Amino acid sequence: MGIVIKKAISTTVINYVGVILGVINVLWLQTAIITELQVGILSYVMDVTILVLPFVMFGMSGLPGRFIHHFTEGKEHDGFISLLLIVPLIVFFILSVSTLLFKDNVVALMGDNVMNYKSYLVFIFPLVFCYVYLSILEAILVTKSLIVFPSFLKTIYRRLSLMILLIFYSFNVFDFYELIFWYTIAHFIELLMLFVFFKKSVNFKFRSPKMITKHSEKKAIISYTLFLFIGISGAVMVGKIDTIMISSITDDFKLLGVYAIAFFIAAVIEMPKRIVFQLSYPIMSRLVSEGNDEELKKIYEQSGINLSIIGVFLFLLIWYNIDELFLIIPNGEIYAAGKWVVFFIGLAKVIDAIFGTSDLMINATKYYKLNGILVPFLIILTIVSNYFLIDLYGITGAAIATSIVLLVYSCAKYFSVLFLIKMNLLTKRHIFIGINTLLVVLIFMFKTRWAENNFLEIIINSALITLVFIGGNILMKSSEELNHLIIKNFKKITGKN
Repeated sequence: MGIVIKKAISTTVINYVGVILGVINVLWLQTAIITELQVGILSYVMDVTILVLPFVMFGMSGLPGRFIHHFTEGKEHDGFISLLLIVPLIVFFILSVSTLLFKDNVVALMGDNVMNYKSYLVFIFPLVFCYVYLSILEAILVTKSLIVFPSFLKTIYRRLSLMILLIFYSFNVFDFYELIFWYTIAHFIELLMLFVFFKKSVNFKFRSPKMITKHSEKKAIISYTLFLFIGISGAVMVGKIDTIMISSITDDFKLLGVYAIAFFIAAVIEMPKRIVFQLSYPIMSRLVSEGNDEELKKIYEQSGINLSIIGVFLFLLIWYNIDELFLIIPNGEIYAAGKWVVFFIGLAKVIDAIFGTSDLMINATKYYKLNGILVPFLIILTIVSNYFLIDLYGITGAAIATSIVLLVYSCAKYFSVLFLIKMNLLTKRHIFIGINTLLVVLIFMFKTRWAENNFLEIIINSALITLVFIGGNILMKSSEELNHLIIKNFKKITGKN
């Protein structure tokens, strides 16, 4: 796990610069420059894009981490990568033509409210094309440990582009429809830059992928692709179908805008998990193929501990500063209606973080088919829970539904790994994390406001949470990596060897 942690830390710097830009974009520029209705439209376009994405990608982005080390450099390696690039293009063409032929029926299925804004749906397929190939190229580059530039494009370039476009929009350089148009163009530019980087960094020549039909891993690739397709499609539906159902049930894109802002605030919690996942999966797949269970178990446990600490820490920071945050963002009184959305989505992200890399363990082993088996049940649970809870509690109901589904899914993955692979993610060190979390909760149950200035109050709250939660976990030695990192940096600062 040492190499994973080191690379994760360096990549995290880039990602959190992107987070800062994202915060500025979403919480200050979007809330100040565009209305909650326009935020809802933008969120809808992007979420439907992500929802369509796995059906076009057809599991291709998951293949490099699992199988690329089975193909020797040269014709085999090139044929495998060529396959990854060709399959989504064929599926994209078929799906695009089908959608154009039945576009009125497709739009009608999305609800009456969407009909009022159907002109914006034209951007979905160009964005899907960009995201498909951005994901595949990034997945290949990650196997070569070339993650920094893709992270820069995804987290910094993309947000800078939106920031610039929002500023131009505020000066009436173009209208809102044109803003989304130019944001789509920015994605094509991002794809072009990543492709140029890929060509320079990876020794690859396009070749016919026919050789895959004779490869020893052919059956494994086909089986894995099908189940991965089912698994990823289901996971995306579980994560994004709430957007579609909110717009359909409430018939109000303004509520969707409030939900989008609240969801963004809570989603910051999962950023470290994404980085660790990117770096861990190729290593875990290799360890499985080598039969190195000892090192695999070590990565599994350490990732669970570290992601738990980071996830809970970020949740505490967000939740105990949420009132002040809504007071300092533009039009915060409108978006404060999403306060409990932040809580339940944040809770869902914490649950996802605590159970660490359980799904990666499943995908990396012979039990990868489990995700495909679980997904239909999760989709049904997602649709049913959203249907009833949105009707009862509005956008907060959608957040509660997400928490319920992620809890069920996480428990299913955890127990699958525990009983089938015989590895336990949870250790006594999770009890230490729980104790420190409880201490923070107890302190804030009795803590009063200490400063009149909202920014100062956020600083005070954050410092208190850091002192109690991080300090407590250091004293209890919850994470060897955390303690080593703190001691190492302390020695650097003090100049001690």
